Amino acid sequence: MQQEELEEKVTMLEELIQGFIQRITIVETEMPEFLKGFLNQYKETLDRIAGRIETANKRYDDKKIQQQINELKDVVSRVPKVIGVKNSHHFGAWSKSLIIGIVIVFVITTGSFGTALYLNYQNDRLNEEAYNFWMVRAMYPKTAETIITRLKDDPSAFIAEAEKAMEKQQAIAAAKAVADQAGKDQKTARDNLNKVILAK
Repeated sequence: MQQEELEEKVTMLEELIQGFIQRITIVETEMPEFLKGFLNQYKETLDRIAGRIETANKRYDDKKIQQQINELKDVVSRVPKVIGVKNSHHFGAWSKSLIIGIVIVFVITTGSFGTALYLNYQNDRLNEEAYNFWMVRAMYPKTAETIITRLKDDPSAFIAEAEKAMEKQQAIAAAKAVADQAGKDQKTARDNLNKVILAK
């Protein structure tokens, strides 16, 4: 059985080789004829191209081209390696407007922020004074009523009197602070004197 299979395979291979040989023979015989036909068909075009190449070669003189190449090399060799370049930049109209706008926005934002901080500080101070007056009203109703009455009758005179009283209180507080500091300095001087006396 194996012998029959082998013979069958050998027969198939022989048939394949025969078919391959026939195709190669066809290619060998028909290919030169195809190439001859191709060359005959495009012979005029190829001749025209060859003629143009020869004309172009004759038009340019090799010596002249070589001379130009040498001149170019000479010029390139004389060019300095580092070339200083001055560069300047100017702002266009749109850029100037943008920068001015940004600066204005920054100034307005900074001013608004500063104003907000100042007003917040003033508001806190006024709230504290209002709270203090509320406490005076609660603790000393007659004094508060006197202040309100005098403010209604003659506000400018009462405010001037109050400012003088405040200046007097500030002067008293400053003098007291100086006196306290002097007392501390005197006490420190006495302590130092006692230490020196005891050290001997």
